[in-house]
Amino acid sequence: MSEASRFPLSSRCPQEIIVHAKGGPVRVGELLGRASSLAASLPSRPYVLNLCGNRHEFLLGFCAAVIAGQCTLMPPNQQPGTLLKIAEDYEGCYVLGGGAVGTLDHFPIAEPRVASRLESAPLVPDDQLCAILFTSGSTGDPQPNRKSWRTLRSGADTNARLLLGARAEAINLLATVPPQHMWGFESSILLPLFAGVAVSESSPVFPKDIYDALEALARPRALVSSPVHLTAFLDATVGRIDIDYIFTATAPMSTRTALGLEARHGARVVDIFGSSESGMLAVRQPAHDDIWTLADAFGLRVEGAHTYIVADHLEDDVRLSDRVEILGEGRFRWIGRDEDMINIAGKRGSLTDINGRLNEIRGVEDGVIFLPEPDATRLAALVVAPSLQPSDILDQMRDRIDPVFLPRPVYIVASLPRQETSKLPRQAVIDLYEEIRQQRRTTKCDESDTRQDD
Repeated sequence: MSEASRFPLSSRCPQEIIVHAKGGPVRVGELLGRASSLAASLPSRPYVLNLCGNRHEFLLGFCAAVIAGQCTLMPPNQQPGTLLKIAEDYEGCYVLGGGAVGTLDHFPIAEPRVASRLESAPLVPDDQLCAILFTSGSTGDPQPNRKSWRTLRSGADTNARLLLGARAEAINLLATVPPQHMWGFESSILLPLFAGVAVSESSPVFPKDIYDALEALARPRALVSSPVHLTAFLDATVGRIDIDYIFTATAPMSTRTALGLEARHGARVVDIFGSSESGMLAVRQPAHDDIWTLADAFGLRVEGAHTYIVADHLEDDVRLSDRVEILGEGRFRWIGRDEDMINIAGKRGSLTDINGRLNEIRGVEDGVIFLPEPDATRLAALVVAPSLQPSDILDQMRDRIDPVFLPRPVYIVASLPRQETSKLPRQAVIDLYEEIRQQRRTTKCDESDTRQDD
């Protein structure tokens, strides 16, 4: 392979800060030096499951694997069943960091605190397979997406321009989403390798923990999160803290939450449109409009009833699993996901739009409206709303949606079975729904037996 087909693991200067760790700031040259030492001690295997929850350790392990020529597998969750299923499909993989998984070989992160600082980044073959990311499985089985070094580094350069523009000042970043997910991987692992970003090693989820972690970072600072975490952060009484950027993805951000975050924290809230197959695609400011603007590296191609994502750094054109209205000049309006489009009593609607209206109701902390069966003629809802009754929710929804889309039944639940990324796998929602229905059937039977005994 020629030297021209190799590119640096990082394009940043060795003295720049890349991670904010408990022991102090970690500079690019230090991280790459430690990664090189770790790479030399890794098992000689083709695949590695990087389960490090600490973002510094994940970044270190990922870089070490790339240097060692290994492919990092990034599962949609860390449930043992999911991990073991992936391991079956990728013979010879081992676990790096995290805890033991079944009988898989486990290699803890034990990186040397003292290692030679590298003044130049290791070179990586552009066609090297560096990562396989799996879709969330929210609409079926998780699907693998192979990422070469060319795809990853080109995508990172595009994302730096998309999110940060031409700013010269380095920015300190905190992420609540796990690094194994495409959104967390691109924003908090790849971006620091190629742009002026120093990432916190922590991954807080609860509002007070997010506040404390942000307070530990100097300005300018950015928060990478999801609508669920950000809505909880806004609704919590944790006080005001200046945030320069809030980047959100995994689901559409509501106008109400975006406006609230901008007003309280002085932030520019940026919604990210993307997928595991393509990475980040487009941005919008949800507090102000619903029009998306494509990153400069991407284009959209319409073929029949489908829209395809086109980019030089992607191996193939990617079919978009969404319906969009193309407006020209790299702009489009999102209509909904293909599987979200429903037809009830001859009327078409979007589950995403209906769910957005549900979650705007005051007192609703989280909720999902769904078709309990593919051929169902009525929607159902699971709602986290401790202060409300199902009738309160229905009364509010009547003013917001067409009556044919009103969910029945509406069940109040303690929480929804969200993944670490805040996504809701359909099967987990159906399982919870059926469990509640069964409990209610049992309760009714018990009450009937009691009345007969009386």
